[in-house]
Amino acid sequence: MSEHATLVVMSPRLFIVVGVLGLIGAASCSSCGSGGGFPIDAGGSSSPGTVTLAWSLTDIAGAAITCDQVGANSVALTLQGHATAGALVSLSCAAGQGTSQALPPDTYDVAIELHGASLTAISATPQKGVVVRAGADTRLAAAVFAVDPHGAIAFSINVPQAASNCGAASDQGAGITATTITLQHDGNGPCEPVLFTHTKGTTPLGTYTVDCGSPMVVNCVERDEALTATGVASGGYTVHVVGKINAAACWRNDDTLQVPAQGHTLSGTWNLALQSTVSGCPAQAPGP
Repeated sequence: MSEHATLVVMSPRLFIVVGVLGLIGAASCSSCGSGGGFPIDAGGSSSPGTVTLAWSLTDIAGAAITCDQVGANSVALTLQGHATAGALVSLSCAAGQGTSQALPPDTYDVAIELHGASLTAISATPQKGVVVRAGADTRLAAAVFAVDPHGAIAFSINVPQAASNCGAASDQGAGITATTITLQHDGNGPCEPVLFTHTKGTTPLGTYTVDCGSPMVVNCVERDEALTATGVASGGYTVHVVGKINAAACWRNDDTLQVPAQGHTLSGTWNLALQSTVSGCPAQAPGP
């Protein structure tokens, strides 16, 4: 075969090879930016998504209540992915709604609970098959939590330095002759008309009705006696307990407290401090 003939046979092959290389190069750069390099595979995108939830709280009758009233502090979401690991989301209860952190795109089953320091967790209706798409926010159906906004109080009264609350000063007692109690919402808010039951062990001693405008006066309450009340509206309070020696308000407690919801009981002791600058009161507390 002549040299001329050889060139004629090889030229088509050469053009075919060059043409294929040109197509590959064009395809490789069809999506290149100004900086060059390889394009990102759009089909393999893993841009995260989010979910957003709104919620409300009601009492058992359906009336609206607040997170503070029942001591609720967070709404927790447990998201179980069908193809990815689960995720936990914690949102501030008082906000009324919130958005999760970034989540892998997937289909999730979502459990929703209301939490608080003194609450037994309350579940809302779970939501299954929630689709989270790449780069998008998915709004969940609004959640409603029904909570009983009432609790109970069980307290005793004590003068720590004294041998007893009611004993005479000559016997190292605090010498208290009369007691008053008031209970106000959130410090200086409205008075709560609580009915306390006064007992010593299992023996009833009477009742005490809170009246902030004209406090009821009873005899000295000894440290081994208890004051209990049920059906108290849950929430924050300031209690004012005054132990009098005759007409002088010599012993006092101004504790803040959080009455729990769901019928739970708050128990404790109201310790009284001496008001030594009040006329008619001892200059110092008695020793034990």
